[in-house]
Amino acid sequence: MRKLFLLSFLFFSSLVSLQASGTYSGIYFTDYEEQASLYFCNYYSEKDFLDIGLSNTDITSLVNNRINLFISITEIDNLSAIDSLDLDKIKKQSHLIDWNVYSDDFGMTLHQTNFLYGLTGVLIGFVFLFGFIQIIISEEHK
Repeated sequence: MRKLFLLSFLFFSSLVSLQASGTYSGIYFTDYEEQASLYFCNYYSEKDFLDIGLSNTDITSLVNNRINLFISITEIDNLSAIDSLDLDKIKKQSHLIDWNVYSDDFGMTLHQTNFLYGLTGVLIGFVFLFGFIQIIISEEHK
């Protein structure tokens, strides 16, 4: 019974961690908002930062510190020029990011990558199912 309890606890806690979220300087971010905000801060231009109303000091701080890409909102929040109002502006911008523009190292958009992952999964599943059916049929004929 303990093993079942432990396994179920690990399973459900892993599901909860997939939907991570956090509060930074009093601003609540969902998992999507965190990832989109990180993408925005890591890859968008200074003009885009100006368009959402960040000051030149904020922009300089963000651009100069993204030599190594930001991996968490905490890193952005810890920048001296960034305050809660700036984080809120970045969070609001996260809902407007066009993920079709993003491309990975192979030049593929997010939708193309997801399609290939899905297609590969279906094909692998079909091969295993076909093999399983073949084993069952061959066992019946013995």
